[in-house]
Amino acid sequence: MLSIILHKRNRGEADELVVFFSRDLGWMTGVAKNARRSRVRFGGHLEPISLVDLTLRSRRRDDLVWIDESQLVRGFLGIRSDIARLSKAAYLLELASIFLPESHPDALVFDFVFDFLTALDQSDLSPVRFMLDEIRLLGLLGYAPRFDACAECGKPLEPTHDALFSPQRGGACHPGCVGPGEDRTLFLSPDTLALVRRGLQVKSDKADRLKLNRKGREELRRALSAFVRHWRGEDIKSLTFLETVVCVV
Repeated sequence: MLSIILHKRNRGEADELVVFFSRDLGWMTGVAKNARRSRVRFGGHLEPISLVDLTLRSRRRDDLVWIDESQLVRGFLGIRSDIARLSKAAYLLELASIFLPESHPDALVFDFVFDFLTALDQSDLSPVRFMLDEIRLLGLLGYAPRFDACAECGKPLEPTHDALFSPQRGGACHPGCVGPGEDRTLFLSPDTLALVRRGLQVKSDKADRLKLNRKGREELRRALSAFVRHWRGEDIKSLTFLETVVCVV
């Protein structure tokens, strides 16, 4: 079963509990029995951010599965040897795990994540492309923030005016459409809005050519971070790490 490993942790004296994303089964958690002792069946092939072929078996007692064997298909060594790329990969995978229910397969999301990891493995992605890919993934998961028109009234956003980003309302809004009790610091400039609209119309691999000044990148990062935290309902550790340790703008 072709799968991407998100993370693992020890379970008991020798087992490992592994969270993985399968194209055919979706997000699942498996028990790799004696994984810390058996080099023949596992051989270190259950490392986070790797593509593996798993041999699975159901368990009657709970929703977990047995992982009987694993074979490494792609290690994504370029990602795992670079803290910035590793952090971006961990965040995008965590987004997919948060907003896609367990045991709900989604081939489009799996293929998107695999293509993202493949591109990131080859070279680091520009901040603009990374955030555009984040928006694309949110769209595939059914949580796309709006940048094409006001998320509240649906009317076009004036091309020369700032907008306010409202996580609660689902995207960029006219300032007058945002309530007084909401955060009014999430400004989006006309250049930022135009960049996002244009970027989402081109293929992901063309987005590295798009340019946005630092102010615009910071605007977009704050908006997206507020959006995913709002819909998650709590903080996201991989996002906090990105913001505090890795320069993502």
